[in-house]
Amino acid sequence: MDLKSILGGREEKSRELYWALVIEPSWIQAGIWEIVAGKANVTSISPSAAWETEEEMIAAADTALSASVQSLPEEAPEPSKTVFGVASLWVANGQIKDEYLSKIRKICAELSLQPVGFVVIPEAVAHLVKSEESTPLNGIVVGIGAEELELSLFRLGNLIGTTQVSRSVSLAEDVTEGLTRFNQTEPLPSRILIYDGKEGELEDERQSLIKTNWEDFEKLKFLHTPKVEVLEPDRKVLATSLAGASEIANVSAVESPKVERFTGEDETQEDVENVKAPEKEVTAEELGFVVGQDVRTNQEVPQPVAPTLPPKEIPRPAASVRHLKPPAILGFFKKIHLPKFRLPILGTQPFIVAGIFLGLLFIAGFIYWWTVPTADVTIFVSPKKLNENVSMKISTSVTNPDINAKVLPGKVLTTDVSGDKTIQTTGTKVIGDKAKGSVNIRNGTASALDLPAGTVIYGTNDLQYTLDQEASVSAQISPGTPGTATVNVTASDIGTQYNLDKDVSFKVSNYPQSVVDAVSTATFAGGSSRDISSVSEDDQKNLEKTLTDELLDKAKDKLSKLVDQGMYFVGDGLVLTEVSKDFSNKVGDEASNLKLSLSLSVQGLEVDKKAYVELAKSALSAKAPSGFVLREDQIKGNFDFKKKDGNTYFFDIAFSANLLPQINTADITKNIVGRQQSVAETYLTSIPGFSRVDINLKPRLPGRLGSLPRIEKHIHITIDSER
Repeated sequence: MDLKSILGGREEKSRELYWALVIEPSWIQAGIWEIVAGKANVTSISPSAAWETEEEMIAAADTALSASVQSLPEEAPEPSKTVFGVASLWVANGQIKDEYLSKIRKICAELSLQPVGFVVIPEAVAHLVKSEESTPLNGIVVGIGAEELELSLFRLGNLIGTTQVSRSVSLAEDVTEGLTRFNQTEPLPSRILIYDGKEGELEDERQSLIKTNWEDFEKLKFLHTPKVEVLEPDRKVLATSLAGASEIANVSAVESPKVERFTGEDETQEDVENVKAPEKEVTAEELGFVVGQDVRTNQEVPQPVAPTLPPKEIPRPAASVRHLKPPAILGFFKKIHLPKFRLPILGTQPFIVAGIFLGLLFIAGFIYWWTVPTADVTIFVSPKKLNENVSMKISTSVTNPDINAKVLPGKVLTTDVSGDKTIQTTGTKVIGDKAKGSVNIRNGTASALDLPAGTVIYGTNDLQYTLDQEASVSAQISPGTPGTATVNVTASDIGTQYNLDKDVSFKVSNYPQSVVDAVSTATFAGGSSRDISSVSEDDQKNLEKTLTDELLDKAKDKLSKLVDQGMYFVGDGLVLTEVSKDFSNKVGDEASNLKLSLSLSVQGLEVDKKAYVELAKSALSAKAPSGFVLREDQIKGNFDFKKKDGNTYFFDIAFSANLLPQINTADITKNIVGRQQSVAETYLTSIPGFSRVDINLKPRLPGRLGSLPRIEKHIHITIDSER
């Protein structure tokens, strides 16, 4: 991000404030900052505001900005220049992707913001860490979203790479998946910084990562157990502000607000006093280092220690020893109650008691580990596809199926649906006014002319005009002196081309222009034309089809809820009857929108499910190869309605099925019971058609304790097709 090139030079002001707007998936946070005494001074930070849709994003940004500005003095100018902090997902090749850039532009337009640059959140965090710790970041920055993780790997402050991982039930496994994508041969940095847009939930995620035994993940290599730190939401605003200030004025430090953060509630003095003070800086001397001296000249000579003789054993009466009450184990699936006890105070008996206690604790833990864990093992196999087309009938007048004749009993279901929809029209139409004027008709014949109203006269370029009223023209008075009559005329069509000048000559009807003609007595005016939106025939057809499809989907949903138990809904054989149809405009009407209100009566069929499955099996079983099983839940049928004859409906149905290999789950259970998960997965690859396996252990124990259960009935195996 080059803010200097965007700004082009800072305008000298007494005080110039900037926005920092951090946009994450589902969350927005804002802050206000300025450059004071060579530092980025952050004056206020808002709470995070949630968003999902683009409209909610703009509202959330407005909420965050409004919360930030609450703490500004009245005389302080409200900022407009804005530095955006965005997720790595939004950026490609150093630029914000078009689909996200449009969102930022809309925020700026709606909220009157002036964008001056952007920073990527993980890189801004690395910059902040370097500023605070005076050393480049060696670590992994993890952004935790509702659906995805964003992992960024830094070495000596340099970004090695960024990747996104879809969330699963295990944060550690998601982090592991992301880190393995970096293909690092050298050990990973032993520092993990986690953040999200919410407050108060990161500690649980931190604890889950702290408790993770990273040695279980063979593809990862740390020098030592990584330290997991929580990056508070406010620090992302600090990081964005510092990155912006460093580009504008080469600032290398940031100062956070004291108590100015706006919470939306009145803060009491006790709230202010309870703000956590910054931690005291730890010096090298306090950590045990010697500064400015040679440790070889400053070593203390160890002093001899007088030997300590063991005390003489004093015999104790046997009655002083109290035996521990054994633990009361109420059941392997209930919690284990530890006994109440008191340590004897004489002799070596405390060690005996402790040994007994630890022994009992070990036994209880062993019993729990042996008897409690369960495992759900779902084995996905590649199925064989099988297809068969069958012509069948569904009759509402029979009660017993005839599989050989392919006739199944069924029942008609009926529902009514209605709705309306509006679209923009696509048709166009030309409208306008006709030109008007008057002509002087000249008759050079020896007889008078009677011209009825509507007589056509022809002007320039054969433009046609009609007489507005009847005209009587006398014969010529003398040679060279024709009879004349003046009459009003109107253009036969609309358009400006019918506007003519004065003294234009016209041909009158079918008379030769040499003996009978007409001349315009004044300028013809009033002719005009323009295009308008109108309703086309395609508009009505497309609107009706779209609304009908929507209502049919609605009808399917309603009918499927009416299906009786033991019946199968035939969703592809719907018969509809139009109850009412009303368009807001006719074809050719001037309109920019067209609305349709439609009501339908829809009939569907339900068929005996048992008979339907039996028909499918009879059609498919003959083609099933040996070693494979045809299961009911793997059968699908696509119905193609052909016709109706009385109470009988005729269909062509395309059956398809996934055939799964015959697998003895009991043998599989015996071979994986008590095995480590990696060993079990290796064994399962030998299953015919194996694709992958999903093993869910409850509870998930650390290290080698996390093996599959030792009891066979605690392992539940499911065979499913890889779709």
